Amino acid sequence: MTSTFFALNIGQQALDASQTALQVVANNTSNVNTPGFSRQEVNFTESTPYTVPTPTQTSLGQLGTGVTVASVLRVTNSYINTQVNNATSQQGSSQTLSTLMSQVQTAFNEPSGSGIGQLMTNFFNSFSQLSTAPENAGVRSTVVNSGIALASTFNSVSQQLQQLTPQISNSITTTVGQINNYAAQISKLNTQIMQSMAAGQNPNDLQDQRDQLINQLSTLTAVQTFPEINPTTGIADGATNINVGGFALVQGGTTNTLPSTITTQNSNVGLQNSNGTFIPITSGNLNGLLVANQEVSKYQTQLDTLAYNLSTSVNSLSQSGAGLDGSTGNLFFVAPPPPPGTGAASAIAVSPLVVNNPDKIAAATLPAPPATPAPGNGDNATAIANLMNQQIIGTQTLNGYYDNTITQLGSDTQAANNQLTTNQSLVTQLQNQQSSISGVNMDNELTKMMQYQRTYEAAAKIINVADTFLDTVINNLTQGGL
Repeated sequence: MTSTFFALNIGQQALDASQTALQVVANNTSNVNTPGFSRQEVNFTESTPYTVPTPTQTSLGQLGTGVTVASVLRVTNSYINTQVNNATSQQGSSQTLSTLMSQVQTAFNEPSGSGIGQLMTNFFNSFSQLSTAPENAGVRSTVVNSGIALASTFNSVSQQLQQLTPQISNSITTTVGQINNYAAQISKLNTQIMQSMAAGQNPNDLQDQRDQLINQLSTLTAVQTFPEINPTTGIADGATNINVGGFALVQGGTTNTLPSTITTQNSNVGLQNSNGTFIPITSGNLNGLLVANQEVSKYQTQLDTLAYNLSTSVNSLSQSGAGLDGSTGNLFFVAPPPPPGTGAASAIAVSPLVVNNPDKIAAATLPAPPATPAPGNGDNATAIANLMNQQIIGTQTLNGYYDNTITQLGSDTQAANNQLTTNQSLVTQLQNQQSSISGVNMDNELTKMMQYQRTYEAAAKIINVADTFLDTVINNLTQGGL
């Protein structure tokens, strides 16, 4: 036979369970706008049933003993979370690359009437004009000025590209530092979560914080996450290990510092540790920076190649001709750096000799000795003007090579912009899926609140009735009625 306190105990358990459930609802609703918060749910279970002992019945399951809270767990989907992190990482890469490619495009300032393409055309056209009026001082000044304008624009574009390189390098160092900082925070949370789970608790809030940090880390670089398994028990201990391109960034409660040395392997961008091991960086802001670094270098090289071939081809003909004053061997441009011409775009300039004395421009061809160039001879200026239509860089003309460079730059920039749009759309879609699973729905929470409120009220009535029973028993005993 059960005790009079039996119903009172069941009611008390129901009160406790309902109160816990109401606290969970309150926590959910108060965190509806908290980034990274995962909705929590109460898992109820029946208490161990009570067997009423009799001489012939000893099996379990005669009477229920009420309800208890088995656990309070967060509602989350690890697969969707991983997909969100991967998409976030891709978005970070395309965002960074799109921004930097736009800066490269801005440096070239094309299409424009003041861009290198138009200024090269103006430069060669000025030599064409000089070929018809080699003795005209005004035309010679026009040639000098068009050369100065072209060289100055080469210098300006090169300078802007060169300024991007240290900017990107500093950003890479900063980003690697942020990655290592996130790793340290995650490893610390790993330790706290492992300790909490070892004590039989469910550290929902700590796990939410860790997931939020992992998502922020994914913006910076591609990460691979997997649960740490206790080698003794073969069971997950609560820690999340993180790899970056095969590099063990977080292992339980410890971290390994990600290096910042830039390198490439088989055209893949990445980092290199002190042992020379290549760490591929496939997405995230860091990938965007590394790819952009390559792109800036590529376009700087193409700009140098154009400036080198322009100056050497013009200088070659200038040295073979004669100026209006009869001088020979004059360079029109300052001699460029040696092959392959690295730095030619920043170094190109009209020779001071020509700037100070435009009569030194070699517009005339040299006749066979002992004859001297005729004052009206503009054949060499014609030859220089014709360079515009000759295959100077491989099978390409100077303008053709430059046009192809600008076309490729536009294509690369547009591809980065398109990829960014696609990735942003994917991230939004996946985040909506994640929110539908883990997010807080206020209508659902209010419904649960009413349900738990009624359960609480019912449990309170049970306790009230049980208390009345006890009061009757006690009063009767006191008054000798029993």
